[in-house]
Amino acid sequence: MFKERRIVVLAYVVATVFAFGAVMPFIWVLMTALKSNPEINAWPPQFFPEQPTLEHFRRILGEENFLRYVLNSLIIALSSMTMILLTSSLAGFIFAKYKFPLRGLFFSIILATAIIPLEVYIIPLYLLVFNARMMNSYFALVFPFVIMTFGVFFMRQVILAIPDELLEAARVDGAREYWIYLRIVLSLSKSGLMALGVFSFSEAWANFIWPLVVVTSKDMYTSELGLAIYQRQFYIEYGPISAGAVISILPMLIVFALLRRHIMKGIATSGLRG
Repeated sequence: MFKERRIVVLAYVVATVFAFGAVMPFIWVLMTALKSNPEINAWPPQFFPEQPTLEHFRRILGEENFLRYVLNSLIIALSSMTMILLTSSLAGFIFAKYKFPLRGLFFSIILATAIIPLEVYIIPLYLLVFNARMMNSYFALVFPFVIMTFGVFFMRQVILAIPDELLEAARVDGAREYWIYLRIVLSLSKSGLMALGVFSFSEAWANFIWPLVVVTSKDMYTSELGLAIYQRQFYIEYGPISAGAVISILPMLIVFALLRRHIMKGIATSGLRG
């Protein structure tokens, strides 16, 4: 009993240390955003600001149209999240509950694409968007993020946990496949969908390379591109960048705070069956 208690205490200590290490960069960014320029450039660096100021927030919201950049990121992230939830749940349902020739091969091919980064095929993707005259549009920004390989795998694992007998009973009662998908599969996969929604939202929100390639005007800048404005050729304005980073982090913190229980439940139940 005493040995088990020591293991639990040790686990809590290790988890606390790792959690503190993960949170520290965010706290440092917040403290930097509240410092004046002399305090930011002071050596040795100070953790807490001596005279907190909101000047960097006023500057980034006043001089640059940063709220428009945040709105663009929000539109792109929500659109991408919606499409990924739709495509991943549909593909996961098919691979989990239907038997057809070469099912394992097709699923393996989909999983294999997870090791291919966007940078490998960004040139042909750019040419496709350019030839379709979709440059500098929301559609072009969302286009590469409508399907997520991890989402297909994740939702397949979640849907595998749904008893086949429940689906068969619905079919016996005359339910059509789309009704089963909407009323049964999606209803019993809410935790997994919420977890995947946060993952897909964060991926689209934090993307930098693809918007940099297809955006040609400031009106279509995302928050990541907006922060890059303050990285000059010979110096970096850490104050405005930190203030913008704090503003950019807030939506993700709010989403995670509201859905954290469903996220943990979705991750825990995704591997019950394989």
